[in-house]
Amino acid sequence: MVESERSDDRCLFSFDPDAWRAETGQSSPLDRTLLNEAGVWRCPHEAPAGADHCLFHQPVGAKDDEAVREALLSKLDEVGRAPKQFIGARFGTLDLDHVIIECRDNHRIDLRHARFEGETSLRYAIVRQPLSLEGAQFRQRPLFTEATFDGEVYLGKARFESAARFVEADFSAGVWGYKATFAEANFHMARFGGPVDFSEATFRKAHFREATFETVARFKLTTFSHATFSGSRFGDRVYFDEATVPERVNLQKTAVDASASFEDLDLAADSCCIDLSEAAVPDGRLYLPRDGTLVYDLTDARLGDVELTEADPPTDLFDHFRFLYTTFDGFDFGNYRAALHAADWRLHDVIEVPGLACRALPPSDGDLEGTYLKAKNGANEIGDTKAAAEFFRKEMLYRREQYRPTVMDRSADVRSRVAAAGRWGANTLLNVTAGYGERPSRVIGVSVGTILLFSVVFAVVQPAAPYETPIGYLILSLESFITLVLGGAEDVGSPWIRLLAQIEGFVGAFLIALFVFTLTRSIHR
Repeated sequence: MVESERSDDRCLFSFDPDAWRAETGQSSPLDRTLLNEAGVWRCPHEAPAGADHCLFHQPVGAKDDEAVREALLSKLDEVGRAPKQFIGARFGTLDLDHVIIECRDNHRIDLRHARFEGETSLRYAIVRQPLSLEGAQFRQRPLFTEATFDGEVYLGKARFESAARFVEADFSAGVWGYKATFAEANFHMARFGGPVDFSEATFRKAHFREATFETVARFKLTTFSHATFSGSRFGDRVYFDEATVPERVNLQKTAVDASASFEDLDLAADSCCIDLSEAAVPDGRLYLPRDGTLVYDLTDARLGDVELTEADPPTDLFDHFRFLYTTFDGFDFGNYRAALHAADWRLHDVIEVPGLACRALPPSDGDLEGTYLKAKNGANEIGDTKAAAEFFRKEMLYRREQYRPTVMDRSADVRSRVAAAGRWGANTLLNVTAGYGERPSRVIGVSVGTILLFSVVFAVVQPAAPYETPIGYLILSLESFITLVLGGAEDVGSPWIRLLAQIEGFVGAFLIALFVFTLTRSIHR
């Protein structure tokens, strides 16, 4: 700010962008077209008689707040760009509650570099003009509760030193907050009808609970010390690329209609949890940073065609994502086949970070069964039969583990314990013999073992070797395995041998049928 020599009754205040840059280290958002030959902006308003400055540029202690308010509204009612320029103005308490600010032209209300030293209140106000607050400074709390802004709002490089309340504010057009600084910003239930850009902004506390972003929202390179977006809806793309994030970012129950991007996040601490529980993310990128430990909590979330890494997936990739009752709606497991194989297709293992410490107890076997059921269904939807098969095996394993507590519970009634033991045994038998229908090699192994076992049993029961050779026991066992009716080159008359042969024949028929089923299923997979 510089002073000019007075040649008329015009205000002597002028603003020097170069001086502001030297003071703050930032370039001024002031248009160069507004500067004179000397490179400064000159106030167009008249100064009162006997004063060097207009009412807007006089020191706050030397003027009446109500008089400033009336003068501001009067100037806004004038036609033209100059009357609406209040660059570098000084305001004490500014009360514009319930006021409808509507000018007779479309020029923006220019409050760039203004300083608001008292409380500024626009509660329930309606501002129909574009509003420029770039480079402004709010030393006391501004209140924009349920205010309506029909025009664009420019907040670039503005500084909010106290808590700013935009609760239920309605922004019909764009909000541009490039490099703005907020001690605390409360946008609870705010509606953003146009683009939102808070790139490179700084939020000590950011509250966007239940906010609605109808178009693109950008938080690229934004610094958050505390961030809450729970219950918000993003009607288009949302970007958090290269943002600096704290130990926990709350995005619970958020709904993204298009895509969400988390690329190259910078962790303020050694670790961070992005809480996307109960959120819906149909598309986007959930990347891991180069440094630090990041976990995405996707409990009860709906995950679409989302990328989890930019380059080749690391072997511990899925340890950084908490999948619990997660619905996979178009997610391509095939892109992460190597990482899943390295993790033995376990989705529920996760690295512990402080942001997850407040969550519930570790998942139960029932929770894990439900988790892998959803994963299997998601893989089937996109035709990834290999992933579906592996998740089905996990589902059945955790179903089996739910029977064990009942079997071991001595306080339970006998019928319940016996039923649970039967289910546990049937589940285990199906796993051992066929890998739940997904492992034909297991059927072959069990079949070979059965033939050899019965060869030994035949040798014990009948000392005289069939076919007059020790290998006759093996031949007899093989004959019994492949037929329900014992018959061969030699008559075996012992009833015990025939009984054992019929038993082996029954087992053999079962295993042959099981092998055909598993082989067909694996080929189909």
